[in-house]
Amino acid sequence: MSIQKNWVLTLIPLILVSLFSPVAGTQIFPVQGRDYWPTTGWRMAPPESQGMSSAQLDEFWDQMNEGADLGGFVLIRNGYLLYEVYYPGVGPEYLWRLASIAKSFTAGVLGVAMADGYITSINNSVLDYFSDRTFANPDPRKDAMTIRHLLTMSSGFESNAATMGFSSDWVQYLLDLPMIREPGEVWRYDGGCPHLISAIISKSTGISMLDLAREKLFTPMGISNFEWDADPQGNTIGFGNLALSLRDLAKFGYLYLNNGSWGPFQLLPAEWVTECTKAHFLFSNGYGYGYQWWVDPIISGYSMRGAGGLRVFILPKQDLVLAIAGAIRYTYLDFYSVFEEYLFPAIIGDTINYTPSVGEQIFPFIVVLLLTVIPVIVGNMYQQRKRH
Repeated sequence: MSIQKNWVLTLIPLILVSLFSPVAGTQIFPVQGRDYWPTTGWRMAPPESQGMSSAQLDEFWDQMNEGADLGGFVLIRNGYLLYEVYYPGVGPEYLWRLASIAKSFTAGVLGVAMADGYITSINNSVLDYFSDRTFANPDPRKDAMTIRHLLTMSSGFESNAATMGFSSDWVQYLLDLPMIREPGEVWRYDGGCPHLISAIISKSTGISMLDLAREKLFTPMGISNFEWDADPQGNTIGFGNLALSLRDLAKFGYLYLNNGSWGPFQLLPAEWVTECTKAHFLFSNGYGYGYQWWVDPIISGYSMRGAGGLRVFILPKQDLVLAIAGAIRYTYLDFYSVFEEYLFPAIIGDTINYTPSVGEQIFPFIVVLLLTVIPVIVGNMYQQRKRH
């Protein structure tokens, strides 16, 4: 056997390891085939028909409601509405003011504008879209600010929603702000970032972000009952003031769960969904932040979050979407613990698998190395020694 063939035998196990080892990349959960799409409404089904326990879900709801006085809760699994409950006085058609959840919608509409060719790259300079304006506090750091920095809340400026609200021109207010750090250097949650994205979408497409969302997302998904306010210049508010029902909110989560596809239509590029929902900033408390989405590696999922306890969790591994409307005590509810103790045990025959530690991730690599790669190398050395 030639030396070249020996090296081939050595490399094959390494290639297999790189392909199948957990350290090769982010785990992707393929979408199962869907037997229908909820464009005209969600189909209801008993929890047991989709592998969940009704009794356990009752306990899950009771625990969450006790901890947060929830206003409503919708649970979707495998594309079916399994559980729905509301506070007295509201129901499935009630429009919830989504606050910061609107930021995730803004990122989604940006993905549409990019897919349609209106915006070529998130690495484009923000100021390039406002060359018709003059602004205060010129700064090389402001010149370096890109759409990506707006998406990741690392613009380098800090806006104030109250002050911006009193301004006659919100976009001008944002462009006038002084830079206090390098773009991309520090994450800071800031409503000004998604509002500039909304203005960029309008400048690029010639229509408001709301109109683009209606045409390319809401109408194809069967979302017709909604409200989304605008600033004094008609720019859709990128950071809030969107109102939807929990059922329609779950539809948007379901779109992301299905990697941007809706029936035969690819409403969002799958690559954009991936970029939005992976952590571009990771924090010590276990959270991460993507493109206007929160990332929850502890539960292998991601979420939209808004003031008032509004949450939408997407759990790809379990094929789950949960839309939650909270109330007064929402800040005291530890969702991770409640999920672990009550939600995941409701999945019959399935439990949550937390993200493995680094040691657990490299263990399969070491096993394959010991069982395949090393014996091949030792065998090659033995053959070479015999020939000499």
